[in-house]
Amino acid sequence: MEQKRKYELLGESAVMRRLRATVEKAAQSDAKVLITGESGTGKEVVARILHNRSPRAGKLFVAFNCANTTKDLVQSQLFGHEKGAFTSASERREGIFGSANGGTVFLDEIGELPIEVQGVLLRALETGCRQRIGGTEEIPCDVRLVAATNRNLAAMVREGTFRSDLYQRLNVVRIVTPPLRDHKEDIAEIASTWMSYHSVGRTLTDDQIAALMKYDYVDGNVRELMNLIDRALALDITDFDAMIAEHVEMNMIPTCEIDDEHLDSAIRNHVKKIHAKYDGNASLAARHLGISRNTLRRYLLPQK
Repeated sequence: MEQKRKYELLGESAVMRRLRATVEKAAQSDAKVLITGESGTGKEVVARILHNRSPRAGKLFVAFNCANTTKDLVQSQLFGHEKGAFTSASERREGIFGSANGGTVFLDEIGELPIEVQGVLLRALETGCRQRIGGTEEIPCDVRLVAATNRNLAAMVREGTFRSDLYQRLNVVRIVTPPLRDHKEDIAEIASTWMSYHSVGRTLTDDQIAALMKYDYVDGNVRELMNLIDRALALDITDFDAMIAEHVEMNMIPTCEIDDEHLDSAIRNHVKKIHAKYDGNASLAARHLGISRNTLRRYLLPQK
């Protein structure tokens, strides 16, 4: 069971007040929720608040990242398997939908769910039952489903990479987490709260807050802001203007150094750099870049 922790949406801007009001209302029902928004905008925080404020709060909240697994394993991880169902199945497993019975299942990066498994998930949502791999028993599963994505699922439906019927099942209550650049007035509270949480008694100066508010956080939103605060604490940095300038330089797409270098080559070089930065972890690199793992793999392939 997860360690108890307080999850909250900080900020008194109009956009954050509306978000909190929507989350509070949605928490009281058992409707499925689809949370959309850019990377680092607090989608999992919203999901946990939905659970903590709901009648299911006394039961488990189980989070599962659909991008951090393989196509062959994801169905077993979600719905369980029987002993002997496949080579490594040495014992029966109940899967996430079994262990979270009575509680909430949060499927992050739902757009990365293999289309073969989308149909299995759809059937579970329609019937309220799950079936272990290798089994025949239809097992009731009482869970509230909350899903999240930073991708455009409607566009994926049109492209044929996401099932229309599953999209309709998930898109009952839509909650959009706003990018930080749309509520910069909340940066001071978010940054100060994060700093005090990690360094008691440490405060931000007016100049430091002003530097933080000038940046647009296009790569990671609130998560990126927290990373900057962590960096300042770890390295005892006081000049936030210089720190952010260095941060921008480290993360910018490289400019073409020779006249005939194509944009595609520049993008490929940047993708490879980020992939290496995360020690070859495709999920983390794709999340940082705001692209799917499939797109990342395409850029990593040698150019023809």
